[in-house]
Amino acid sequence: MKWTKTELLNLQGQIQFDEDVEFDKDTFKMNARLRDLHDIHVSGVGYFGPSSNEFEVELEITGIMECPCAITNESVDVPFDTCCHEVFSFVDTDDVDVHVVKNEIIELIPVIFQLINLEVPLKVVKDGPIDYPKGNGWQIMSEEDYEKSKGSQIDPRLAKLKDFKIEND
Repeated sequence: MKWTKTELLNLQGQIQFDEDVEFDKDTFKMNARLRDLHDIHVSGVGYFGPSSNEFEVELEITGIMECPCAITNESVDVPFDTCCHEVFSFVDTDDVDVHVVKNEIIELIPVIFQLINLEVPLKVVKDGPIDYPKGNGWQIMSEEDYEKSKGSQIDPRLAKLKDFKIEND
């Protein structure tokens, strides 16, 4: 999914694409919230306006992202589906929503990866029973378990108030 300006001029009209995309494992090294991507499919249509020097693309991106569970750090598959409208310009512009094309080549793969990153959830918890981690002197517990263990314990800072008697005159 890479086009030069001359290719776009020669095509005259719309460009339709429907492709599967793969990303290299090195792409995810610096991203703590995204471990891998599977079954990425990109479809869309693009139109080049020679008078405006802009290439507009309607994209639909679907696939499965592998994210770490916030509790156990196990990998969790999260399906996603996103649609977007992107504009590429062959001339400099101050519009922050427009991608300025360098070297007269439009490449969609980096833009697709940015759009997928926008879909990564802040927190993922795996389905089903969770084995909460624990160690020497600490453990992670669910809120329900915490409420059960807390029971009717009195805060030690407020324990002396129990002995306080109010006298009415």
